[in-house]
Amino acid sequence: MKAQLVALAAGAVLGVFAQAQAADPGAAAGAKSAAVKLEPIPDSKAKRVRLSAKAAERLGIAMGKVEEQPIVRRQMVSGLVMAASPEATAAPKPAFGGVVFGAFAQAVAAKSVQPAPRKAAAAGEDAWIAVSLSPAEWDRLAKDKPARLFALATREQLAAKLLAEPSGMQPAEDVKRTMLTIYYVVNGKDHGLAVNQRMRVELQLTGAEDSQKVVPYGALYYDARGAAWVYVSKEPLAFERQSVQVDRVVGNVVVLTDGPALGTPVVTVGAALLYGAEIFGK
Repeated sequence: MKAQLVALAAGAVLGVFAQAQAADPGAAAGAKSAAVKLEPIPDSKAKRVRLSAKAAERLGIAMGKVEEQPIVRRQMVSGLVMAASPEATAAPKPAFGGVVFGAFAQAVAAKSVQPAPRKAAAAGEDAWIAVSLSPAEWDRLAKDKPARLFALATREQLAAKLLAEPSGMQPAEDVKRTMLTIYYVVNGKDHGLAVNQRMRVELQLTGAEDSQKVVPYGALYYDARGAAWVYVSKEPLAFERQSVQVDRVVGNVVVLTDGPALGTPVVTVGAALLYGAEIFGK
């Protein structure tokens, strides 16, 4: 499938180059297109793609830069709107004279009663959000940070950007499923949430918010073998393919563990077309 997309991109870019050449009244008949030139790069199997100004304009080439940004780790989970606050009971005393043995005893000690929602929430009442996490996810959760709420359907929009604050309650544990139920609270009366409404809940995870090397998501290109690349520009209208190592995608940026130096210009629109020109161009 990727190979087919590359071939399509190559056909499109060669068509653009042909148009660029035809638009140049000074182009010699029968000569190779001046819209694109391929040049060898020392110690590299890739080739430098040099475009004419007209070809770059027709391709819509856009540029960005390799930057550093503070990256916050987040996780998206499902949440349920509740009509009332959950009722937590005190944890039972540990068995065996106060000594806890094994994971099962620890689970029993941490267990609390599941919430019992009312039929309807009173006007102006806070909304409670319940989310389920595994113990490992709970360990990674930034427990003092608010959660962001999104509509379940990606095309739907909430009336306002809603934040749900941590309730401060101990999680309720379902021993059979080995899952924890965590509670958040949306304060106020204008949240517009309905009881039993399903939500997407974005949680912040622990970890230092260190600045990391990133490129715009549009700069990333995967070839037919799954290798990740970006096109860098060391001089105007000249583009070189450079391998990158991707850590993860966060929003509209790609976090890199290896790649071009900070400040390097990278192609953010047109990378696929440049790849097609490099591989199939003459």
